[in-house]
Formats: sequence, C-alpha cells, structure tokens
Amino acid sequence: MFGEAETAKAQVGADIESPAADLAAGAWLLYQHKFMTPDGRIIDNKAGDISHSEGQGYGMLMAVLANDKRAFDLMWNWTRVNLMIRDDGLMAWRWDARENPHVKDTNNASDGDLLVAWALLRASQKWKQSDYSKVALQMAQTISKLATAETAFGKVLMPAIYGFKAGEQPDGPVVNLSYWVFPALEELAHASRAFPGRALVKTGLSLVRDARFGPAQLPADWIGLSASSPKPAQKFTPQFGYESIRIPLYLAWYSTDHPDLLETFSRQWKRSAGTKGLAVIELTTATATAAMPDPGYRAVANLVECSLGRPVNIEEVSNFSPTDYYPSTLHVLSLMAIAERYPTCLTGSL
Repeated sequence: MFGEAETAKAQVGADIESPAADLAAGAWLLYQHKFMTPDGRIIDNKAGDISHSEGQGYGMLMAVLANDKRAFDLMWNWTRVNLMIRDDGLMAWRWDARENPHVKDTNNASDGDLLVAWALLRASQKWKQSDYSKVALQMAQTISKLATAETAFGKVLMPAIYGFKAGEQPDGPVVNLSYWVFPALEELAHASRAFPGRALVKTGLSLVRDARFGPAQLPADWIGLSASSPKPAQKFTPQFGYESIRIPLYLAWYSTDHPDLLETFSRQWKRSAGTKGLAVIELTTATATAAMPDPGYRAVANLVECSLGRPVNIEEVSNFSPTDYYPSTLHVLSLMAIAERYPTCLTGSL
C-alpha cells in the first residue's frame, strides 16, 4: 500500500513532468473535443445522448491532470445542477437528454460518487481551492454512511444505495469490484481519517484475490457475497467483461505491490493473444464471447504490462485517437496511471 510519501506523490500526480504526462494532457484535449458539450456534460456516445455520474468524474480527473480549470469548472457546475438532485449530497447516476425529466432513476452509482469526490480532492490540491475539498470530504462521508456495508469478507463498497443489499438480491450483498477505485479510496482516506478507504482497499484486494472463477480464474463483473465464499451473482451473466476490465486498471494505478494479482489478468490476455488478446470471457468455460479490439482496452493491458516491468507496445498506447466514450476513457485513464506511477514505461527504459 501507499506510504505517506507515495500517497503525496500520487496526489500531485498531475504535476509530474514526463512524456506520459504530456501524452495524457494531449489526449484530454482530443477527448474533450469529442465527448464534452459546451456546458460541461460528458456524453456516452455509444448509449445515445446520455451522461453518467462516472463520466463526469472521469472528465474532471482528466481536466485536473491537464491543468484545465475552465473545463473542470464547467463539468462540475453541470454535475451539481443536473445530477446532485438527491437530498443526501450524492448524485443520480444517469441523465438522458431524450427523456423528460432527464433523470428517471435517482439511485446513485457509488463509483461515480467516488470519482467525482476524488477529482474534487485533487482539484483542491492543485488549484488551492478549499471549497472543492469541502464537498469532496462531504461526499466521502456520505458514501461511507450510505454506500458501504460490513460483511463476512470485510467492509465493502455497495454499487448503489438501493438494489444490491441482502434481501434486495437473492445472493446479496452483490458487489462490483470495478467500483473499487483503489487510488481514490487511498487518497480520500489520506485526506479524511473518518473515511474507511483503507478498510475498503483491504477488502477489495482480498476479493480480487479470492473471487476468481472458472478455468480462466478471473473475477465476475458482479459478485454475490451471501455464501461462505464469493460467487458470480445469480441475476447477472457470469462473465469477466466491460465492467471488470477496470479492476486491473485501478489496481495498477494504485500500487506496484500486487504483481500476483495483476499477473492473473496478463496471463489470460496472453493466452488469448491469437484472437487479439482482450475479450469478454464467459467464466464457466473460459470462452471468449465478444472481442474487445478497441485500442482503449488494449491500453489497459499495456498498463498492466508496465506495472509488471515488461516492455509494451509504446506506439499503440501513445497514439490516442477517440473512438467510443468508454474505451476512449479507459485509454486516457491508462495514460494517466502510467504518467503517475510508471513514467519511464513509454520511454523504453523500464
């Protein structure tokens, strides 16, 4: 885990000077041009004219790294007005331009809340604005109060306030390990002793280690915790897919201390290298059910190789060109993680 010096370095990661940091900042300009509206809304183009709380958080994080305060404030203002419509300080998870009202479901998404709180915390440190920090810590406190639970496996982050608890799912509580944004949990815990980020990190790491299923030994997108050991959640497809690909991204961004966990993902991707590497994996049989050929997904695989001290396809990961919202987001985040934790990876001097 981070020591205090390492945590402090991560908190000012946007100020690290390296080719990877320059690449990430440049990627933000392209990303912003394609996915951000003039009023600060990040659009999921694949889903239609829809925006998510997570997308706002991702965009705000990118803007901090790129020192783009104007864009950050546009995104934050849009988020406050349009998503922070709950009475508890968290956000509605989905906004649809085609609907009236635009928010039909006021449930939150805990990773979206966590990402926005993290972005606000980093913004407060970069631009010395205490009002950002105040909101970030308030959000963290509310996440702790309403969106965490004690289980036999330790303290867990619930995907949302409603819908996933014991009694709400047949094998509840049901969790999603890709909601564990490990560096965000650590940095928010460092900023607030009241936030149980380190307890959540401890449980998350344990679940990444123990919740491996089928021949591929990969985590499922959704995991039920009602039994004596974790199981793929009953009401969800038992697959390692578009959700779970964020697990190794956040883990590699968080720490270099868990190569055994990251090796699991690398091994699977190398095993299927003849089919371009990344795919949605049905866990019962380890069958690839859908290819994930976008460069953004491959950027995550390159990040994992960086974290394991191996050479990567520098040209592939460096050349960011926006495609669709989600893989493009993962590509920029991977560049950010490389810039902050593995800055020599893209220079060929690991």
